[in-house]
Amino acid sequence: MKFNLKKRNKQKTANIVYYDSDTKVAYNSAGGSITQYTKKLDSKARISSTFSFDALLKANVEVPKTIDELDVDEFIVEQAYKQLNIPADSSYELSYFKLDVGFDADYWNYEVYTVDANQLEKTYDDLAIKTQYIDVITSVPFLPLVLYKMNKLDLISNHIFVFIGDNGGTFAFYSRGGPLYVKSLTLNVYKLRIEFNQETSLELNSVEFENFVAGNAQNLNEYRSSIDSMLNKISREIEENILYIKRVYQDLDPTALFFGMSIEYDDEFLSYLRDNLLIDTKPYNSLAFTETKKGNLAIADIAIYYADYYISFVDSKLPNFSYIKRPKPLSQRDSGQFIIIASGIFVLSLLYPAYNFGMSGFLSIRSDMLQKEYDNEIFPKAEEYRADEARLKTQIENLQNQHTSLNQQIASVRNDMKDIQNWQQGYISKSYYLEDILKVADESKVSVIKSTAVANDNHQLVIELNLFAKNQKEITDFIKKLSESDMNYKSVITEKVEKIGFDEKAQTSQTKDSETATNVTNQVAQTAQNVATSVNNALSESNVTKLQPIPATIDFNDKEALKPSVDGYLNSIVKVVVR
Repeated sequence: MKFNLKKRNKQKTANIVYYDSDTKVAYNSAGGSITQYTKKLDSKARISSTFSFDALLKANVEVPKTIDELDVDEFIVEQAYKQLNIPADSSYELSYFKLDVGFDADYWNYEVYTVDANQLEKTYDDLAIKTQYIDVITSVPFLPLVLYKMNKLDLISNHIFVFIGDNGGTFAFYSRGGPLYVKSLTLNVYKLRIEFNQETSLELNSVEFENFVAGNAQNLNEYRSSIDSMLNKISREIEENILYIKRVYQDLDPTALFFGMSIEYDDEFLSYLRDNLLIDTKPYNSLAFTETKKGNLAIADIAIYYADYYISFVDSKLPNFSYIKRPKPLSQRDSGQFIIIASGIFVLSLLYPAYNFGMSGFLSIRSDMLQKEYDNEIFPKAEEYRADEARLKTQIENLQNQHTSLNQQIASVRNDMKDIQNWQQGYISKSYYLEDILKVADESKVSVIKSTAVANDNHQLVIELNLFAKNQKEITDFIKKLSESDMNYKSVITEKVEKIGFDEKAQTSQTKDSETATNVTNQVAQTAQNVATSVNNALSESNVTKLQPIPATIDFNDKEALKPSVDGYLNSIVKVVVR
């Protein structure tokens, strides 16, 4: 609920009387206590009263957020009358609350309460004859509103207010300082007394029954079970309503319960409810501004302050169902405000000529003074601002240059990172293929003495191997196995095969074996050619032919230790095209 109210900064309005509509008894606050009002009621007395909540009709109205704020009142009244099937020409008193629970993008939700003015007239007919006006008529569950306005209760907690009156009881759940759920109870003091008499076979009047409830009866222990039964009925009905609000408003956990009855009751009532309901339970009387033990006097005290707040703040929006409200003071009426404004305008019109003459001279002098102040203060500041502007422009240009340089550095670093990444990936790839080639070489019993690898921009990789074998078959098997490998090499070719010899005998026979070596070279090359013919044809048009691989040749001049181990072996240069 939302109420835009000003903070109260004044004492309670004097001469406010509370009228109990059930007992027809009036009370006022005097001497620090609530006592029965013995003076004659007349039109000078400010009257506050409460009536049964059961007399109210309730409606829920959704107000589109597109409606102008000035039209909200009229829309709510029209929709409430339509929802409750109230004839448009009927006389009903109405109050409403804006609900803040939940969120709807299109509508505001309002809870509307209304009562037939004819029904109120029957209830207050005798009083109206004496007083002519009734300032405030409300219902008990709405009284806690003033406790929030006067900081008696905080707006953060969620409170439950239970009051069992002589002829009716109410349960009210407040959140953020406004009623969120209000319901009538089936229990009242009269009904509890009848049931207690039936259960105990006693015939207690209202005073005697109050003595039992207050714990002042002499034979109280004999009827303890009946009192406990009565407490159980009260607790059970309160618990049903608490379970309902916990189910509907799951994020609003009640923090305190204020329990009251129109008659005095034993403190064990509060202890029983506190233990059964597992919620902090306090006496309703503790909410009153004047200390009292009887609940009906606490209601009277709060109702007096309620009326005082309503009278003091005409825009308070506190529920008031009075059908004969006291007219507002002239200063607060629209017509009175119009008269005051019109009178003020008339007086000003008489004073205008003199005012105009005096103001023209004053404004002329004032204009000259302001111009001098402007020249003395504004011009120096303008020069200072221009210098600041030039300095800022220079700083901005420097920052922009730094920003451009930084972007170039970042771009360079990104390119370097890309090159590094490509190198890493190429290195891993070369290692992967070399591992496979060396594995095949080991299976074919050839020895790879040196290897080189090079790749072009199209990512074609050529590996050149310098290997040694005992005979032609080992080289042929190596080339064949490598061509049939799962690695799917594009081409495996040999560029030369020659026999190695370092001693004199070998030098003498080298000429004789040249023809044999040439035949070996041709045979090995032919074997490789047969294995990868189709791939070699494709390579003739690819970028592989453009590669300039690093030769894998070996210079034996400084490799004396190697010569004996390869003397008489076949030496071959094998080129492997990977991709």
